[in-house]
Amino acid sequence: MYLKNYQKRVVEYVKTFLETCFETKKEIEAAKLALPENIRNTVDLNWVETAFTKLNLHYADKSKNGLGEYYPRVCMKIPTGGGKTLLAVEAIREYQNYFARRKTGLVVWIVPSETIYSQTLDKLKDKSNHLRQLLDQSSGGNTIILEKGQRLTLDDIENNLVILFVMIQAISRANANESLKVFQDSGGFESFFPAENRNDLHKKLIEQVPNLDKLSDIDNAYPLVKTSLGNAIRLTNPLIIIDEIHKVYTDLGKQTIDNLNPSLILGLSATPKAGMNKIISITGLDLKEEQMVKLDLHINPPASQRINDWQSMIREIINKRKSLEKESKKYHRNSGVYIRPIALLQAERTGKDQRASGFVHSLDVKEFLKEEGIPESEIAIKTSSQNDIEDVNLFSQSCEIRYIITKEALKEGWDCSFAYILGIIPNVNSNTGTTQLVGRILRQPNASKTGIKLLDESYVYYSQGSSGTILSQISAGFDKEGLEELKGNIITHTGINQLSPKTVKIKQKYKKYGYSFYLPVWIFVTENEIKRRFNYYIDIKSKLDFRNFKISKDEFEKLKNSLSNENKDRKVLIVSLDEKSQITANQETETIETTDKININYLSRRLTEIINNAFVAREISDNFWKLINDHLTIHELSEHFGYIVSEFLKMVTIQKSESEENIFKKYLKDNLISLVVSDEKEGFKIPHSFSMNPNKNINSYEHNLFEDFESDSLNSLEKDVAELLENQEKILWWFRNKSYKGWYNIQGWKENKIHPDFVAAKKSNTGKLEIVYVLESKGEHLEGNIDTGYKRKVIDILNRSKIHKYKQGKFDFGEVNDKIEFYVVSEDDKDREVKELYK
Repeated sequence: MYLKNYQKRVVEYVKTFLETCFETKKEIEAAKLALPENIRNTVDLNWVETAFTKLNLHYADKSKNGLGEYYPRVCMKIPTGGGKTLLAVEAIREYQNYFARRKTGLVVWIVPSETIYSQTLDKLKDKSNHLRQLLDQSSGGNTIILEKGQRLTLDDIENNLVILFVMIQAISRANANESLKVFQDSGGFESFFPAENRNDLHKKLIEQVPNLDKLSDIDNAYPLVKTSLGNAIRLTNPLIIIDEIHKVYTDLGKQTIDNLNPSLILGLSATPKAGMNKIISITGLDLKEEQMVKLDLHINPPASQRINDWQSMIREIINKRKSLEKESKKYHRNSGVYIRPIALLQAERTGKDQRASGFVHSLDVKEFLKEEGIPESEIAIKTSSQNDIEDVNLFSQSCEIRYIITKEALKEGWDCSFAYILGIIPNVNSNTGTTQLVGRILRQPNASKTGIKLLDESYVYYSQGSSGTILSQISAGFDKEGLEELKGNIITHTGINQLSPKTVKIKQKYKKYGYSFYLPVWIFVTENEIKRRFNYYIDIKSKLDFRNFKISKDEFEKLKNSLSNENKDRKVLIVSLDEKSQITANQETETIETTDKININYLSRRLTEIINNAFVAREISDNFWKLINDHLTIHELSEHFGYIVSEFLKMVTIQKSESEENIFKKYLKDNLISLVVSDEKEGFKIPHSFSMNPNKNINSYEHNLFEDFESDSLNSLEKDVAELLENQEKILWWFRNKSYKGWYNIQGWKENKIHPDFVAAKKSNTGKLEIVYVLESKGEHLEGNIDTGYKRKVIDILNRSKIHKYKQGKFDFGEVNDKIEFYVVSEDDKDREVKELYK
């Protein structure tokens, strides 16, 4: 299973976060133990806040568990289609390795709906599924997947990695008893608790964990701990994964989860709430760059002049779906990749007693499809009372389903990337389901583009209502799916009541500054001609030579010593505390991997995440394998295999990054590439015009270069920067750059291009152009991360490089401008930084 680039970044950051948490917690606990015993419990040392400070993270949600101990409750923002389940599994692996430091234990995985519950559970129960295999790698093959109601024993947790799935819809209800009901099961948890006649042990257990539920709160002299799922969880200090955490992020919800004594809570959400500790934010643009979403999204208004002619809409959809399948069959023949395009059809009614209500019923839609020649085997209904797709593998080539009729049952959590078309029968002016249903057709099959336009985009049809309303609903749908940055990729088509996209141009008053519309790019040049634009794949990636990768003697010794140091650190922790700690006890009972857990194929597969050439990856893996076998014992290999692989991959990644940067800098040193502004085709000029969907609000930016732009799509930081630029006395013009093809980008030595956020011109006191600024804005939570550091390094090189003017044509305005500078504008200091530029 290959991770996408942004997923690799997420996993690497989760690892850093957990390592920092572990080390900080250890430091704070050691400091607390150094205090006199009589004041230890009076000092409120928040290790979580200290860890957040180290990582430059905003710490808003200061959570304590039921024992009154601080713990991290954090959230990852991941849009629809971003691989939430995969990233959750990777987070579990990193948690086991770098925070819990064990292969066993309990993970409670909470999901908000039956659909998400069954889909996630099925994947992780299937031992052939790559997600389950990742968990098995983390646990040494000792993974147990359990559902609520199944027997759970203390022995299970001590000797296995147990993933317990819980569906909890009532956690946010106002009634506390209802919200806790899911944790009150009493069967199958006896091994966690003393025998009923051992009142002394029950009392001792309650003293250790005071928030355990008791059979009675009356008799404190002879208390009995309740044998329940909730109490079993409280005793294990689990990692808790909460899918769609925003749905349970209420005062009662937080209190309920806190009371389970988690060691850490990781929430997943496309739309995190204010106040959450958001440690990672994946954008819709990340998914788009990785070709994971079907964009553009096409909105097709009614083709018929009749009101609510849903039958005509269905006929259109039938034809469209057939054209998609025709292309998918060609694609299958040429690539071997199977896709069967599916249409989702939203009916007005689905209930058994609602067919005669005057509304379009799911059975009406099914009958019409059959009348149009669609076989019944290709039609499925998914409602609260009828589920024709239950236990059906929609991705199987033997599956015939091509049309799924629903009302709202698929509005969230449903995952089938073969869904391409959404047909809406209810009036979109009053239909609340469209907002969430749109997310069901956005995932790209196999999370990659086919190269065929029809199969790389998605389609919405509606039969009644206004285009303005559906645009608003689908825009809101993108927000709900965490894809707010992609709203510019909604394409509408001409039709009745249509709110058409409009073409906007550079304002007439700015055309006299045309010489400032050329921006610098890296170009290979000779004395007489431009050769071509610098390209990562041709000029960097193709030059990377991993065959020469070698681990130096010092690096290997450092790796080898770190194995013993790791064990020594555990012992040192005991000595420094001057008493045995619980952490040590856990380590002593940790199961040691045997040699049959060591897997050269696993090492090689992980290396292919960095090196695309599987043969080279295998060769390097073999060489490294020989090296460690010659210098490490079987016991060392067995005990530290996961750590060794991780460190080895880190070495290769560092070398790759250094090699990329060195290749780039050698091009600069040898004067092979130059920073060029040019009117030639290899240069860059700001687009004269572009197409956009109208804003809901009036655009009042006087100094924007264009007649209009998608001001509704600006995030809060971008709005602040736009307002700052707009209000500078010396502003000449500015515009919001796009991350689409045809807009400005700079290629550094890494694969992903840098798409600056703003370009802004400054005028002199006489009103003439003085300089053009290229600005990248960064939120405070991004400051200090690897990506921001890389962009700052590239921008530093850009500002130190001479900008060349090349092959100018004869223009009315003379030569193009070469006074251009690059800056990163930080969220914390944006006011000062922008004002200094425009002094």
